[in-house]
Amino acid sequence: MSVKKKNLDAHLAEIFKQFIAIKDDDFKRSQEVFKSVFEEVKLKMGEKCNYFYKYSSQVLYAGSVYDGIKVSRLDEFDMDIVIRLPINYDNGENGIIIENDQPGFLKMKIINAFDNLDKQPEWEKCHKVTREWRDSDKYFLQNKFRQWMHGIVQKALNEMDGKVVVNGVTYLLKYKESGPAYTLNIRNDKGDKEFNLDVDLVPVIRFMLPRWPEGYKSIAGSQTKEWLVVPKPNKGLRDETLKNRCWRLSFQDYEKELMKGCQQLKTTIRLVKKLRDALEMKAIASYYIKTLFLWKIEKTDKKFWQNKISFMFRTMVEELRDAIKQKNIPYFWHEDNNLIEGLKPTLQKVYVDKLNDVLNSIEANDVDKVVAALLTVTELTEFKKSEFYQKIAAAAAAKDVRDGASSVSRQASVASNASATNSQSSQGASNGGSGKSKVDNDLIKTLMDKIDGLVDKVTSLEDRMSVLEKRAGLKDNVLNEDILTLVADTKALQLEDYQKIVSDSPEKTLIDLY
Repeated sequence: MSVKKKNLDAHLAEIFKQFIAIKDDDFKRSQEVFKSVFEEVKLKMGEKCNYFYKYSSQVLYAGSVYDGIKVSRLDEFDMDIVIRLPINYDNGENGIIIENDQPGFLKMKIINAFDNLDKQPEWEKCHKVTREWRDSDKYFLQNKFRQWMHGIVQKALNEMDGKVVVNGVTYLLKYKESGPAYTLNIRNDKGDKEFNLDVDLVPVIRFMLPRWPEGYKSIAGSQTKEWLVVPKPNKGLRDETLKNRCWRLSFQDYEKELMKGCQQLKTTIRLVKKLRDALEMKAIASYYIKTLFLWKIEKTDKKFWQNKISFMFRTMVEELRDAIKQKNIPYFWHEDNNLIEGLKPTLQKVYVDKLNDVLNSIEANDVDKVVAALLTVTELTEFKKSEFYQKIAAAAAAKDVRDGASSVSRQASVASNASATNSQSSQGASNGGSGKSKVDNDLIKTLMDKIDGLVDKVTSLEDRMSVLEKRAGLKDNVLNEDILTLVADTKALQLEDYQKIVSDSPEKTLIDLY
């Protein structure tokens, strides 16, 4: 692998470590706090609604946290609460009729199964809430289902006075609507370390094989047996009635299974998502980026994901650029659903230009520019103060010093040979010529002495670097300042002393060698 790729690999790895990877302690704390807090909330929700108590069968992580591709901090995640329906899930009027006329979404029509619930003993005590979930045409409405969940959570939090105590720590709870989702905010009232977590609580309906939505891709040999229907609307629809009837499909278990064993995939996808964030490409959702990776998985084998991170990063940034340029990211499970069909042309051009700049920087080996594209201004300042960056800068500057010393040495050798030639050709000349030759030789000797001193300085500097690398960090930038001084000294040697040698010499063309 070339020096170029190694250099970019090192920088990408360091950026991942500093600004993308979630710290183990943060991950553990977020999970422990949420689990403890939500157990209290869920218990209270069951007290407020008999249907929820009886039919909330399972709580699942969803989204980037579930996939292991969350970026930077675990400050938000999705939780799917599986809600069972007290009916037969088979196709037909006595079960659930599924309509697939909107790619990526489906409609559920529940006729006799729900109509007959009011004849059962548990109607008043439990099943009565389902009466509000359908419209007059018997379609199951995703907005009504979400509102039902929202009402239960709100009642529970009111009962809890908006707070819960876990291991002696008081956590304040707020529940707010954010678009089609409802978000539970958990933050500590007091404490040395701030805790703030947003959790989208989403009630979902789970279907099991052999039931499968018509027209959707299936994965041969998959061990996964279930898929979900999520109450999130199709934003591309203007008709509110139709929008409320449409539920989004989720095949997250299948997607996680597909990503398994792809060695560098999760690191690469998180780098691309970090780039998206830093470039402020807000119209490109994380799932759109994940979808590009799913298509790449299908087109390649597992060995493809064993390539170097720099190669993977460049490849997938190019994939993203091309997709935006073509304004098309097909939904992995149903190609007729273009995920970025609604992207505004103005944003499309801006995004393509930004990604082109990054790709051009990679091709030109402008690592600093690639780093700048991946980081915010604040992060870039922090990165330049890091031990990694200081060492890289120090090593590069030391190399400049060594190269400069070598260059001066070569120039001095050329000048010395030229002076010797002049001396031989002017043996019969006047005493003035001999005097000039002696001056040239004296200058060369002085220059060589300076080079020897410079080499000694470089050696000393490298020794200091080795010592400092073993310490906690490079303090006060002393090392860099010394290196920059030596680089300046080297350039001064080249410009001043060398020009003195050649300025009065017949071989003035030697100056071109500089």
